[in-house]
Amino acid sequence: MRQIYETIDRQGFQWVVVLVAGVGFFLDGYTLFASNIALPMIQYVYWQDDTSSRRTTLINIATLAGTLLGQVAFGFLADKNGRKKMYGVELVMLITATLGVVMASNGTHNSMSIYAWLLWWRVVVGIGVGADYPLSAVITSEFAPTKHRGRMMATVFFMQPLGQIAGNLVSLVVIACSRSQGEDDLVRTVDMMWRWVIGIGVVPGVIATFFRFIIPESPRYLLDIEDDPIKAEFDATTLFNDPVTPSASDMMDGWNNIPLPALSLSGVRSLDEDTVTCSPVDYATQPATLNSHWPLLKADLIRYFWTEGNWRILAATSFCWLLLDFGYYGISFSSPQFLAKTWGSLHLSGPAPSWETDDRANANVYLMFMNTSIHALVILNAGSFVGGMLFIMLAHKVDRVSLQKYGFLMLAALFIAMGVMFITVHTEGAPAVVLYILGELLFNLGPNATTYIIPAEIFPTRYRATCHGLSAASGKLGSILVQLFSTYYKFSGEGNAQTIRYGWVMIVFAACMILGAAVTHVWIPPVQRRQSGIARFWGGKPETLETLALGRLGAGSRYAVRNQASSRGVRTWVTVGE
Repeated sequence: MRQIYETIDRQGFQWVVVLVAGVGFFLDGYTLFASNIALPMIQYVYWQDDTSSRRTTLINIATLAGTLLGQVAFGFLADKNGRKKMYGVELVMLITATLGVVMASNGTHNSMSIYAWLLWWRVVVGIGVGADYPLSAVITSEFAPTKHRGRMMATVFFMQPLGQIAGNLVSLVVIACSRSQGEDDLVRTVDMMWRWVIGIGVVPGVIATFFRFIIPESPRYLLDIEDDPIKAEFDATTLFNDPVTPSASDMMDGWNNIPLPALSLSGVRSLDEDTVTCSPVDYATQPATLNSHWPLLKADLIRYFWTEGNWRILAATSFCWLLLDFGYYGISFSSPQFLAKTWGSLHLSGPAPSWETDDRANANVYLMFMNTSIHALVILNAGSFVGGMLFIMLAHKVDRVSLQKYGFLMLAALFIAMGVMFITVHTEGAPAVVLYILGELLFNLGPNATTYIIPAEIFPTRYRATCHGLSAASGKLGSILVQLFSTYYKFSGEGNAQTIRYGWVMIVFAACMILGAAVTHVWIPPVQRRQSGIARFWGGKPETLETLALGRLGAGSRYAVRNQASSRGVRTWVTVGE
């Protein structure tokens, strides 16, 4: 077991794993955020007389609800049936559902309801997107060498803002091409536009599907759950092209830093330089898995989550993700009206008309959709791209838990600044755009990335995907709540009255960020070795997944087994403590 772990840790940055996991996450980002552009087009074509955003909000909620369901279900199934069996299934589901959305229609003489079809297919799209969260995170963390784990997971997560940027660029190209054709039937042209914007996202998914099915099972799952070291060794040798050939010194060094979560140290009766005498190990304390009989599984669940107090870690990762997404989706997944409000008096080429108030024959619909795409590209994607790049550069140097905590606090200060600006001086335009971009940068440099990475590191293999899925699902619950909040909070009024209401929304988001920082500080354990003084923020050497699997027990006291060869044999001792 240790030799296979060391084989993984000897490797460099695993671009193949990052590519396989990242392409799916790229498609997730494209699919989720392309709806910011597509839904206004759908509303223009089919519900032009409906001035409310009720239908589009419900479609967004259906997508997010499906995502929540996929995160929980596939996280559990990945722990129960294996990562490989689930990996690829969700991508096929996502491709099929995306094509279903593209082909949705009202039928001949309105024999069907496109609204009902969109709701159904977006739920299925959401399930496919949600399934990729725990699978991509867990597979990346379990294949990654310890020293490269942070950067590999940061690179996979960076594919999401790249997917968002691709969605906006595709929409700009589609709008420009449709405008150049100059067709007389504007409604038909717009109906074709949104189908192209969503449908093109299938292309990277089809490419990624092939690689998803050929990637081997996670060696850690084969060792810890299926107890098949032979297959784990074969897969590791095949993937890394690094045969496991332990020498005598390797076998000695292989004992270093082995965590012993299942061993009872109460049997130690003497401890000197040469000998250690222990009572027989109680193998009944070996952990169960989701494939175990219910009595064994129940006992292990109670021991790990309740007796050892690790429920606090799961509650912390879940609650932090919920608070994060309440603010993040509140400004990123919003309707174009929110972006237009932030953009204020800045116009790219004249005011963008609205079909609710202007005569359709005279409205420059292309300009309206073009401005919406550019607003999203500048406000949402510029900061996300820069923040994601910075996080890749710093992921292996900065303490990730500290980065999440202080990132929450910086976002709180930013939201307070925006709220005060909206409430007091009623400022829009350039100042709001700059703060908005800075907010997106801080999100992706801090909590938006760390809430995805940390749950894939600090739980044991037998519960890793399930706990990551539950944490991610809590985030999607937050995104659903903010959709409801944004819909039913009275954004009525004109001019300064509406601006003030947006300001109070920013204050609410700031309160969520402060609460997220407090939960991170109190309940999330370190994933890197703690430094002292000012060096604490810069983190330290990352802990192995096996050490982090000890949970709160491991955060307080690390087990280390050391070996020393001498002419009289092997001298072994056990140390407990920091």
